Amino acid sequence: MRELRGAVIGCGLISKNHLKALKNVENAVCGAVCDIVKEKARTAGETYGVERVYEDYHDVLKDPDIHVVHICTPHHLHAGMAVEALEAGKHVLCEKPMALTVSDAERMIKARDESGKSLGICFQNRYNESSRYMKSLLDSGELGRVLGGRGQVTWDRKPEYYTNSPWRGRWATEGGGVLINQAIHTFDLLQWLSGPVEQVEAGIGTRRLKEAIEVEDTVDILMTGAGGKRILFYASNCYVKNAPVELEIICERGSVKMVGNVVVTEKDGQTSTRDYSSGTVLGKDYWGSGHGFLIDDFYRCIRKEQTFPVSGEEALASVKLLEAVYRSAREGVVVFVGKEGNL
Repeated sequence: MRELRGAVIGCGLISKNHLKALKNVENAVCGAVCDIVKEKARTAGETYGVERVYEDYHDVLKDPDIHVVHICTPHHLHAGMAVEALEAGKHVLCEKPMALTVSDAERMIKARDESGKSLGICFQNRYNESSRYMKSLLDSGELGRVLGGRGQVTWDRKPEYYTNSPWRGRWATEGGGVLINQAIHTFDLLQWLSGPVEQVEAGIGTRRLKEAIEVEDTVDILMTGAGGKRILFYASNCYVKNAPVELEIICERGSVKMVGNVVVTEKDGQTSTRDYSSGTVLGKDYWGSGHGFLIDDFYRCIRKEQTFPVSGEEALASVKLLEAVYRSAREGVVVFVGKEGNL
């Protein structure tokens, strides 16, 4: 079995999870790192034992020894880099968000189809044990039809978080604020677990970080689906700490709720609790260990020529909802999504 060689483009905070994970992938190795700040790329190379260090990602795409490109750059660069990498014959694993617009996400899928290569998006929390348990329980039908759900992310971001990385906090480069950056994983899990959404109504505001950012630090969302299903989501960077995320799905015959790493299931009046804290071994607590499992699975799918579970189409659903939320908040309207909607 041939060795797959990956390259990490963008050596910021999230790249560490990719570089650590690659050390544990069977028949794979990190063959190159790249960052426009030469010192960041050199430091990453020295830390993780990577010999090839690039400043220009085009040099990575020209490298015949690189098979897989990990895109860990600022949000606004994801779509363009992914399309170029696919056209250059590389498999692409892209950090969240997939893209800032639905049209750019669709361009990525088109480039994947035309290249015959694989495209995966890093919604790694889908690989956390707690998330997989909730998904399997809901898919089993044991709890009956989903009636509604809610998600909450209340964290803290200091002004320095944005001033130290100028691309953050700007519509043109980050694409939004707390929703598209900090809360996007929980938002994705909520729509993944609760099922298709038909309408979105949302509000955004900058309550605490007005001097540092032009995007939102707080968002509240009402989503509705078939049969009157109602889904609520709230996120804010105005809290005093990074509190555990919360997810709850209410069904006909019970419910399942996750707070941090603890999942509580209620069915027929009986309650059971599962604590998945021991599964957190890589990255920050609220990221869980999903990066390692996701990256390993992405390389496995490449070798087996199988479709990666968090494909372009899967991530496109979240991009559509993001676009709907920001449009609803900006225009003060209810936005219809799905095949019959306007997204």
